[in-house]
Amino acid sequence: MRTLWPSGGTVEEQIALWIAGFSYPAVFLLLVLCGVGAPLSEELVVLTGGLVVARSGASFPLMVLAAYLGILAGDSALYRIGYALGPRVFTHPRLARMLPPARVTLLQEMYMKRGPMAVWLARFLPGLRAPAYLLAGATRLPYRQFLLADGSAAWIPALGMTWLGVRFGPRVLVDVQGGLRWLLALVFAVGVAVLVRRWFRQRAALRASRILGTPEQEA
Repeated sequence: MRTLWPSGGTVEEQIALWIAGFSYPAVFLLLVLCGVGAPLSEELVVLTGGLVVARSGASFPLMVLAAYLGILAGDSALYRIGYALGPRVFTHPRLARMLPPARVTLLQEMYMKRGPMAVWLARFLPGLRAPAYLLAGATRLPYRQFLLADGSAAWIPALGMTWLGVRFGPRVLVDVQGGLRWLLALVFAVGVAVLVRRWFRQRAALRASRILGTPEQEA
């Protein structure tokens, strides 16, 4: 196992063993556990999946898909927990500590200003992912909107971290633990945000041209 994870501790080695032994299902299940609060690192699991691809010849697309679906399932589980509890989520003995008043106020402002886009943004903001998804369910944000926003964000860590594991191997683990994950997320987030903004501007321009063109057509 040292060939897969030469410098890891007990938890890391166990995760590597599970993924090396059970491949895609292990990545999926571990990420679901990450999503619902297990003391595991999402980045660690996805990176290890990439390492397994590099060392064992597993399929890169299937590993990315397993990571993507695992992330979505874990996030959806958090949403469903919030949805089932409703306002009780704020007094739940285990969940309430993730929702202090200051954090709830910040998230409420994000939802008011950004709508479902706040779900997308929360994935890349440290400490806000789980509270944001619980709050999305508790406030009855439509699941279709949640899934669309979360689904468009989840491919970034699924694809990016798997590729890093394949490309750089165990060396990338130190960089990720040192903050590369946030740099990677920021680069992807900025790129996607630019594309989304451009798309909305094009839609607005097209709509404006149609409105301006209506009187001429009627005339």
